[in-house]
Amino acid sequence: MPAISLDELHARTAHWVRQATQQEPIVLTNNGRPVARIVPEPSRPAGSPFARRKLLPEYEAIMHRRFGGKDSTAIVSEMRDGR
Repeated sequence: MPAISLDELHARTAHWVRQATQQEPIVLTNNGRPVARIVPEPSRPAGSPFARRKLLPEYEAIMHRRFGGKDSTAIVSEMRDGR
């Protein structure tokens, strides 16, 4: 695992961030003592996490069913017209 000083990080931040994402974690040192690491973020599957969700079977069975009465736009129109 490469180790670099904070001064080196300030001088070449973009380079070291790219290195960390392409290779292995990089240790940051301050006065020769390790203080932090730059590590690549774990890869995530493509797409929205909401779209990949696993629905409960009970919910999936009723999710397309309409509940209630009138559409809200009809209710607002009726209230505005005084019906």
